[in-house]
Amino acid sequence: MTSIVRLLLVVMVVSVASVSLFAQSKCLSPDEAKALLTQLDSRQDKTLNKKLREEVLKLVSRSERAIHRAVEGPITKDALRKHVEEAREENNVRLCQILKEFGWPTSAEVGKDGVRAMIYLVRNSLQPDLQADLLPVIIAAVKRGDTEKAEVADMVDRMRVDSGRKQLFGTQVKIINGFLVLAPIESEAQVDVRRKQFGLIPMAQYLLDLQRRYQTPLIKAVAPSQPLVSLSKNSPDRTIENELDPTAVDEGDIIRVDTSLVSLNVSVFNNKLKSFVGMLEKKDFKVFEDGHEESIAYFATTDVPFDLVLLIDLSGSTAGKRDLIRKSTQRFIEAARPADRLAIVTFSDTTEVACPLTADRARLIESAKRIEGSGGTRLWDALKFTLDRVIGPKTLGRRRAIVVMTDGVDNPQGDITSFADLLEAVRKSDELIIPIYLDTEPDNDFLSRFGQRIYENARKMLALLARESGGPFYKARKIEDLNGVYDQVINDLGKVYSLGYKPTNEKRDGSWREVQVQIPDRPDLSARFRPGYYAN
Repeated sequence: MTSIVRLLLVVMVVSVASVSLFAQSKCLSPDEAKALLTQLDSRQDKTLNKKLREEVLKLVSRSERAIHRAVEGPITKDALRKHVEEAREENNVRLCQILKEFGWPTSAEVGKDGVRAMIYLVRNSLQPDLQADLLPVIIAAVKRGDTEKAEVADMVDRMRVDSGRKQLFGTQVKIINGFLVLAPIESEAQVDVRRKQFGLIPMAQYLLDLQRRYQTPLIKAVAPSQPLVSLSKNSPDRTIENELDPTAVDEGDIIRVDTSLVSLNVSVFNNKLKSFVGMLEKKDFKVFEDGHEESIAYFATTDVPFDLVLLIDLSGSTAGKRDLIRKSTQRFIEAARPADRLAIVTFSDTTEVACPLTADRARLIESAKRIEGSGGTRLWDALKFTLDRVIGPKTLGRRRAIVVMTDGVDNPQGDITSFADLLEAVRKSDELIIPIYLDTEPDNDFLSRFGQRIYENARKMLALLARESGGPFYKARKIEDLNGVYDQVINDLGKVYSLGYKPTNEKRDGSWREVQVQIPDRPDLSARFRPGYYAN
């Protein structure tokens, strides 16, 4: 039995058991669905139906335009959602009419692009039962040579994601808050093995292509989305990945920790005074994991020292300002607390350690005086390098932070590290990422809409790195403002608390655990902290 037939059997058992939550009338009866398959198996090739081909391609184009509008805006969130849903609903109605009038068309009738368009409409329909009914028809179309196996992979992923499960091939991406968000992947270390079996390009290349196509940064979801369909309790445990027989996940792809203590860096902001607060005690805080209150086992006040890495952008956008950068770097060194250790790292096309972590202020200042460099911007590589090789090991006696001064405009063509992979590395660490956004956009007087989008994305990505690590986000309008911003950073870091707890849920299953820190008796205060961690 071929893998694609085994795939059909498993998906059908799971999907036919699904109960649609949509209040729409069923597109096809069971007999009509079977008839489509019978007709296709015995169908003789017909001549090209140009009108039908043009119509299905037009329906797909309409959906794609709605998606692009959802990415680009500026329209309210509710209006965008309504626009996309209306397009899908209307396409769904017409798809049912086409199936009843013409049956499932062959490539001879509508061309291979027309068959792909039909599959696209099924995949994006609002009826999960229609997807389950037509999956055997689509597989039959693959066997006829009307389309490629990749279409089946795409359909399977959509059905799994809609049922609240992890996808297998990494094809499903949603638009959330201005980011492309990749749904979680089952046994991600083996995704390229599965993709190759179904004629898909490697995952890394696929993600790069998506970002270029939509001009939007891509990140990975931390957990499957809520299911759109409910699976029967009697559904077997057999899964598609078992049928494809992937190898086990490589242990090297899982980060292990030596302690069960979850550590949090927490900043507390006074909403009225617009400033950080540094005089709280352990009893003022409450910590929750997945909604369950945890006992705080470790608490350190704001005087615990930091290991600070100052990561400086020396790309072309800061050219001609080297002397100012050197002087502001010296100012940062002088403003740091005596117990803090510092390192200086610069980047452009390459990443250079100007000075490793040290408490020797004279050595740091001499290194700052020699700062040089120019070229492109490989920001994500520089941040990943700093996380891996510069920041130092995790200890309870010291906290860790990376202060990155940049305009955030990365050159993805040169990067080895994708933004999605960098964000995952940040989520798996406890370092604060503290961006200082250097606004170089006003220096570009003739920016195209594409150029403006690059800066918009840069700000969004830097803000997300800060938020996912629990760090603050700063803005410098020009390099001359860096001294004041650096002073503010050092002052605010002196008001960061350290909390630790041992989770009640002791399972180490790799799942994402949501964290909340509250200060219940002080409604005027709000806490900033990393939103969760992977329980590896």
